[in-house]
Amino acid sequence: MQRFMAHLSSPVDKSEFEVSWHNNPTLSSDPRVEFAFVGQTVSAVVHSEAAGPWPSASFHQTFSAAIRRLNRACNVRWL
Repeated sequence: MQRFMAHLSSPVDKSEFEVSWHNNPTLSSDPRVEFAFVGQTVSAVVHSEAAGPWPSASFHQTFSAAIRRLNRACNVRWL
C-alpha cells in the first residue's frame, strides 16, 4: 500500500475528479486507488500489493493530468 497527499490551489469536486481519473485510457483497474478530499487537500491510497509499487513520478503525472482535465489553472503541490 502507498499513500500520496497533495494540496490543490483550487477546489475540485471529488465525483468529477473520479470520472476524470477513470477516463484515462492508460489506467487499468489494478492497482486500485482510493481518494479522500478534505477541502483542497487530497489523499490517495494505492493498493499496490499485487502490482508492485507505483513509481511516485508516474503517479504524480497521472494525478495532475486528471486534475488539469477539470481545471487547467489548478496547481498541485505534493505534501
